[in-house]
Amino acid sequence: MHKVVVFIFLTAAIVQAQEQQSQPSSADFAAPNLSSAVRSTSAVDKRTSESRWYARVGVLGAIYHSSAAFATSGSTVPDASAQVSNDESVTLDVGYNVARSFSTQLMVGVPPRPTITGQGTVTSLGTLGAVRYGPGILTGLYRIRRWSAFQPYVGPGVAYAIFLKDHDASVSDLHVANNFGSVLQAGAEYRIGERWSIFGDFKEIWLGVNAHGLIGGDVPVTAHVSLNPSLVSAGIKFRFGRELRR
Repeated sequence: MHKVVVFIFLTAAIVQAQEQQSQPSSADFAAPNLSSAVRSTSAVDKRTSESRWYARVGVLGAIYHSSAAFATSGSTVPDASAQVSNDESVTLDVGYNVARSFSTQLMVGVPPRPTITGQGTVTSLGTLGAVRYGPGILTGLYRIRRWSAFQPYVGPGVAYAIFLKDHDASVSDLHVANNFGSVLQAGAEYRIGERWSIFGDFKEIWLGVNAHGLIGGDVPVTAHVSLNPSLVSAGIKFRFGRELRR
């Protein structure tokens, strides 16, 4: 993961250097009036080519604040819980600027594979199983007042977890159901060029799922597992056009 982070920030540095090299020199400002008129026309063309779409790619760490409630043969298992392992992923965000201060954003990522371990009275079962799931997060973001190149934002959203594959361990025939959750997102971007920015992002997700399987091959068990992950990510953003003007 650290190699990906280094690559992202090296890319950002290269982009910033190229943007600086492309800045007009003092000789450009001394050009004849005809050149000024051409530049003015070009500026109008650029304003008309403003794009509302952008994309972000980054690395992400998921920290789960997990717990669980178990039942077997119709009876609750007292003091039983579970712990979900933290993991890492690579994410892609696609966003649309509804207005200068408001945008919608969809996040998808490489499906992570956390493991679920028994806690409390089911600690002796060890690893209960693992899941491979694809998270999708849709948020609406309000972009707070910009300070120079620094742009913070915040907003609510909804998450949907699609469980692609269940991996058995001490619980066999494991099945985990897809479910929705709620999201609160906050972060900031720092512009390094006309179309490029770097970003840091935090999402708090409230998400619980239902699961069922067999213990010992023949004893049915059900569980409600609260995942409640905190997602921390960083990466680089590209705008498909100039930033929207007021």
